[in-house]
Amino acid sequence: PVCGIDGETYGNLCMLNAADVKLAHEGECSVDDPLVTPRVQPEEIAEPEPMVQPTPEPKMTAPMATGIHTVNIAEGSGVPGCEETLECYLPYSITITIGDTVIWNNPDSAAHTVTSGTISDGHDGMFDSGLFMSGSTFEFTFDESGTFDYFCMVHPWMTGNVIVNEIAETAVIEEPEPEPMAEPEPMVEPETMAIVSLPPGSAIPGCEETNECYLPYEITVSVGQTVTWSNDDSAAHTVTSGTVDAGVTGVFDSGLFMSGSTFEHTFEKAGKYNYFCMVHPWMTGIVTVN
Repeated sequence: PVCGIDGETYGNLCMLNAADVKLAHEGECSVDDPLVTPRVQPEEIAEPEPMVQPTPEPKMTAPMATGIHTVNIAEGSGVPGCEETLECYLPYSITITIGDTVIWNNPDSAAHTVTSGTISDGHDGMFDSGLFMSGSTFEFTFDESGTFDYFCMVHPWMTGNVIVNEIAETAVIEEPEPEPMAEPEPMVEPETMAIVSLPPGSAIPGCEETNECYLPYEITVSVGQTVTWSNDDSAAHTVTSGTVDAGVTGVFDSGLFMSGSTFEHTFEKAGKYNYFCMVHPWMTGIVTVN
């Protein structure tokens, strides 16, 4: 037998077949297909995204509640003298509302107490800080109204008080029912003109005995009103402010006005105005202005 592709090349298997020898162990001359190892493309490693640092929100400092009040123990209060000006506790007296808290702060170098009560009556048991050192604080919340005295048991000249008021209740004020408005009464316009007559015969003495030389003898008007004098006599007369004795005041003067004529004057000021006739001086009258 011819072995090999070209008929000349002899391989082991071909020679065994030619010798009629059975191959007990196959695979010696077997040709395996080459293992193709796929080329693994390296995965692209994504660049990590830059970490965004969160911007911290500004911390808001809560304002001190309105129900918290501070009292400082005065520096040097461990030595007598601060009691003379009530400055051992600062402030000496504090006013608060039920539910409020008072904090006592000890900035003094000495230890102190805040003890409810008085030196004479002793501790009343409401509150007591005990001995608290420099830099320490003591606080107490007041749940009832009243005036509470306190003192330092170590330095008995140190005193103070806390005034606790009730919580003011908001009063609900009911609005009254509106009353029906009364219709305004019609205003009566005051007469703006008043008339005084110079009667017939007033130029002859005698009318003064009954105050009838000017009629009416006295007239009352309001500021802004006008008085008109009418000469009903046959003689000429005057209406002159003033008196026979004191003379003319200059407020008004008709001058000589004849029979049938009139004279008028508007009064702008309140007061009592005397007047007379310069031709017949027994003739007098009065105008009262309100």
